[in-house]
Amino acid sequence: MKKFLRRLFSVVITLYFSATMFYCFVAGAPTGGNGKVIYLVSAAGLAVLMPGFACGCLYYIRYLRKKLDEQGK
Repeated sequence: MKKFLRRLFSVVITLYFSATMFYCFVAGAPTGGNGKVIYLVSAAGLAVLMPGFACGCLYYIRYLRKKLDEQGK
C-alpha cells in the first residue's frame, strides 16, 4: 500500500507540474497561423517530458540506493 501511495503521489505531482508548465508556455503563444500549432505541440511535449524525466531520475536513484543497501548487507 505504501508503494502504491508513493507512486500515486509521484504521478499526481508530475501531472500537476506538467499542467502548470503547459499553461505558462501557452500564455505566451503566438496568436495565429501554423506557428501556433507548432508552438502548442512543442510546449505540450516539453511540459510532459521535463517532469517525467525528473520523476524517472528519482526512481532510478531510489533503485540504485536499494541495490547498494542490498550489497552492503
